[in-house]
Amino acid sequence: MIEFKDGIHIKDTHFWLDARKKTDFSFISHAHIDHVAKHKEILATEETSALYQHRLGKTKAITLGYHIPRRVKGTKVELFPSGHILGAAQILIDLDGTRIVYTGDFKLRKSLTAKRAEIKKCDILIMESTFGLPQYVFPPTEEIYQRIIHFVEKTLNQKKVPVILAYSLGKAQEAIKLLGDKGFKLNLHGAVFNIVKIYEKFGVKFKNYERYQSEFVQNGSNRRSVGPENLKEKVLITPPHTRNFKMVQEIPQKKIAFLTGWGINNRAKYSYDVDEIFPLSDHADFKELLEFAEKSNPQKIYVVHGFTEFVEHLKKLGFDAEELKEGTKFDRRLSKEILLNYDLFR
Repeated sequence: MIEFKDGIHIKDTHFWLDARKKTDFSFISHAHIDHVAKHKEILATEETSALYQHRLGKTKAITLGYHIPRRVKGTKVELFPSGHILGAAQILIDLDGTRIVYTGDFKLRKSLTAKRAEIKKCDILIMESTFGLPQYVFPPTEEIYQRIIHFVEKTLNQKKVPVILAYSLGKAQEAIKLLGDKGFKLNLHGAVFNIVKIYEKFGVKFKNYERYQSEFVQNGSNRRSVGPENLKEKVLITPPHTRNFKMVQEIPQKKIAFLTGWGINNRAKYSYDVDEIFPLSDHADFKELLEFAEKSNPQKIYVVHGFTEFVEHLKKLGFDAEELKEGTKFDRRLSKEILLNYDLFR
């Protein structure tokens, strides 16, 4: 019934799920680049369609809101929130009474910029397992928020520039919502700024931000950047791949923090060469993955996008579980597009 090769295909239907190779038609759970390709036609929420087309260009799209059962391409489907980023959706596919749920990337914890995830009963569950090991249990979200705020306050009090490294779609908007609502003045990398504008079109409100302008002045034969001077008493929010770019390196007095779920690992900040690291993730942790499986109570579970060991944890709980293995590997060469858009840092 289910096959996996550059995405998930439901046999005997038109449905591909997050196909990563061009297809005639695919459901897109969300607009992170490791879940998309330039398809001829997509099914997605209106928000995800807008973000997808911002990144990959115009395409034919069937848009569907949450909790609206509909027959698409001859198959009964329903979308519901996954809690991952703005517009991210799970899909429920009803094949002659067999209920198949594909989660895409999800989390059960609250978000400042996305609807909270829901769990539906199903017969077959296809789920991610990014943090599917027992050591990956995140601190309470409010605690992480307070640690980020404390870092910014302390850095500003030291007359230094707080630099927040955050993935341009999802993680960055969460940080902007948190810090902007607290009254901090924010400067945003262009890729982050452009996505904020799309979020705002869908009703997410942000405060106290502007696009970062890297200006230059000419003094005789010397041309120097005054971008860092524009950051006085402000926070810079920029994608992780800019860590070693001039726009960050030329800031004379700074402290750099990185937002990633992998920050839960000991010594992670030394591995990533930053001053602080905060385990803010838009993925479910180990406990949430198990909670989702138990509450959806499927007869069969397929695991994708994560640790193969998670299958053994599910089997110990009595589930019939197996890993969906890819036939071909995704090309992860670090092009500009990948660096800006791929969810490298979870």
